[in-house]
Amino acid sequence: MTDSFAELQEILETGNVPEDTRHITEPCHRRLLDALLDNAVSSGDIASLVRHVLRREDEKQGGSSATVINVSRKPRFPKREVWEKSSISIYNGDDKEYYTISARPWEPEWLDIVNKPPDKAVFKEELRRNYDYVAGDPFLKLMGLDNYRSVGQRSAIHSILTAPVDATLIINLPTGSGKSLCAQLPALLNSQHRGVSIVVVPTTALAIDQEKGLKSIIKHDTAYYSDDSQEGKERREAIRTRIREGTQRIIFTSPESLMDSLAPALYEAAKQGTLKYFIIDEAHMVEQWGDDFRPAFQEIPGLRKDLLRLGSFTTLLLTATLTESCLETLESLFGKDLKVISAVQLRPEPSYWFNECRNEEVREERLIEAVYNLPRPLIIYGTKVEDVKKWKKQLEKAGFKRCDLMTGKSTSKQRLELIEKWRDRKIDIVVATSAFGLGIDQADVRAVIHVCVPETIDRFYQEVGRGGRDGKASISLTLYTENDIKTARGINEKSAITIERGKERWQTMFDRKKSIGDGRYRVPVNTPPSLRPEDIDMDSKQNTAWNIRTLTLMSRAKLIEIDFEEPPLKKDFEFESEAAYEKAWEHYRNQRVIRIRNELHLDKSTWESEVEPIRKQRQSNSYKNIELMIEALNAKRCISEIFQEAYTIFLRNVGEAKNRVKVFRSCGGCHVCRNNAIEPFSGIMPEPGVIWQKPNQQWGEELEGLLWGEKLLLIFYDSLEEKNIKRQFNRVFKWFLEQGIKNVIILKEYQENLMKEVSRIPNALIFLWESYQPIKMPSEPTLIFHPPGKRLPFNYLSQKSMPQAPRIILLPTDTPDPNRTDRKLIDIFPGRYFKFELFCMEIGI
Repeated sequence: MTDSFAELQEILETGNVPEDTRHITEPCHRRLLDALLDNAVSSGDIASLVRHVLRREDEKQGGSSATVINVSRKPRFPKREVWEKSSISIYNGDDKEYYTISARPWEPEWLDIVNKPPDKAVFKEELRRNYDYVAGDPFLKLMGLDNYRSVGQRSAIHSILTAPVDATLIINLPTGSGKSLCAQLPALLNSQHRGVSIVVVPTTALAIDQEKGLKSIIKHDTAYYSDDSQEGKERREAIRTRIREGTQRIIFTSPESLMDSLAPALYEAAKQGTLKYFIIDEAHMVEQWGDDFRPAFQEIPGLRKDLLRLGSFTTLLLTATLTESCLETLESLFGKDLKVISAVQLRPEPSYWFNECRNEEVREERLIEAVYNLPRPLIIYGTKVEDVKKWKKQLEKAGFKRCDLMTGKSTSKQRLELIEKWRDRKIDIVVATSAFGLGIDQADVRAVIHVCVPETIDRFYQEVGRGGRDGKASISLTLYTENDIKTARGINEKSAITIERGKERWQTMFDRKKSIGDGRYRVPVNTPPSLRPEDIDMDSKQNTAWNIRTLTLMSRAKLIEIDFEEPPLKKDFEFESEAAYEKAWEHYRNQRVIRIRNELHLDKSTWESEVEPIRKQRQSNSYKNIELMIEALNAKRCISEIFQEAYTIFLRNVGEAKNRVKVFRSCGGCHVCRNNAIEPFSGIMPEPGVIWQKPNQQWGEELEGLLWGEKLLLIFYDSLEEKNIKRQFNRVFKWFLEQGIKNVIILKEYQENLMKEVSRIPNALIFLWESYQPIKMPSEPTLIFHPPGKRLPFNYLSQKSMPQAPRIILLPTDTPDPNRTDRKLIDIFPGRYFKFELFCMEIGI
């Protein structure tokens, strides 16, 4: 047993918690101590947390026998019946000072348990994630890193940093593989002197989280969110000022803030050419159409399009759950020439357990049982706000006070307070709708319970993915009733709009259009679809959202193109008063700019032939999504096959674009695998190939002159032993870097000197490799340092690999011909080459 556990035993037996326990750091021990110091803690909280500590110790010791401890019987500690609810065995029920207890594995008869109890791997904290860190490039030092988190992350960052101007990329990486760095690193690399990158995130919590993560690099504020305090107003104004000056570097904000108070400053940055990256995190939300639909997400493409008229920047769309339907939506909104960088390995951490309850009473009973027995922290998901509130009350009634709730109706302040309590271990359970999840990066969540049926397999996968983000085993438990399936189907169908209703909305908007020139019109989005009483009285926010959905649907059907225009600026317009300026802003918010693409956009036949197929396809996708969810409940095949079907995108031809997504299966345990004695397994994370076939930038003129139109140049050296030769080598490396070399192939033992030269070049950007791998390497100028005594691989001289960019090889003079070892390569090589000394003279070294 650990020293920490021995100390905890004494605390539990006496019931006295020392003032200073900061040296106890094991998470489950720390969480229990925090609870014991919490005056609001209840007996159910203590029982379940003690159970967590005991089961964790059991599994750490190999699980051969139960750990036995004494726990105080002081008033604030649980009574016998509460301990028993947490599957705790009591051996001395008559002792007045303390109970002697141990914890049993949780094995409810209503679950399909085969061999191992559901909680074994979770309390053991079994490592499930299998992708390894990858050796990093020199520029990672900017973020204090030496390695990439995964091969997918490395490929994504290489593709971003070598992307053509105005490129649009979807970065599709699994949770935990390092998506955030794909946004932050390029933005910071391109703003070391001057520059601004915007990162749109779905929640204020995520914006604040990202800001905290960069505090060691950027000292000023980077999170932009609503805060009506004077300090909040001043902070937002300071951010806007830095954006206009080009010194903000990076900013994290919501789509609503982006489209509103932040837009004028971004226009200024675009005009000045300081806008470097336009990034949308959790980009799959752009396709969201349900009750939680946020119109601003689908309006972002119009703003981006207008900003691109003023300046050049790269667009990044980040997601961990890209479906074919989502890809089609992103293509329609951001352009069909976008590229997809994908390395999808399904989550290996969760084990999946489903149980159909015959009524609400049975479900409540099983939920409470699960909460008493499962580890902390824990998330419980419901679909409806009223259900979530009900479940929280039931938990409190059952003895759990260290819990809180979050729904789509929670205010920003309530959300931030909850997240702070969640991270500071002041609460152990969050009961929530799908509003809780995005941007909540609590790594050690061990259990996720659904007391509902999500309306899509996509929502289910995302919510289950809140558990096990540290790569260790987690448990997913779904408790559902027949009514839940009906509710899920209803929500799924509710997100559709009929073409009759859509056309009616469009007619009303278009009747009130105003031409602004260049073939563009302003249309109001706050107007009701008709003059019927039920439409006139419609909630304005909901009505605006449906009008924007209509415009998005028409855009996908190529009837219109959604555009944008610069918001009113005080310095550009004469406003009589602040009230007049606010009135102009209100008018601006209620208008949208469109361009007509089909002159028959008002004809019923056009809607039937162009819009209806799009609408039907979307409904078909929605239907497939709910059917896959229901199939998961019925467990006829491994759940990883269901997820694989949901996220695989087969090769499609969209103009010149060819985007596909291959999904590698992983399963932490499901009904089918357990019944077939298949152990949990992790697929291999695939490594994306090269995205850009042509170099993004031209190399230096001096190098171009030396190549004489060739793409392969050999430089032969005699020795590396003399000091003056080593110095010359360093100068040659530096010269090549200044001439635009990006890929450098060099063995680790020779990298130290190269790094010294890299550090002397401002903004040097090189990709380090230990071998020549053209399939994986960016199509950029490449320098290969081939050391003495090593065989020269055949592909080093191949004219077929990477034909678009030059390849320079430094190699020993006595290097044999790869095809015949009885002769030297220098004697028979037909291409362009130099002796090292002559090359140094040519470049003036």
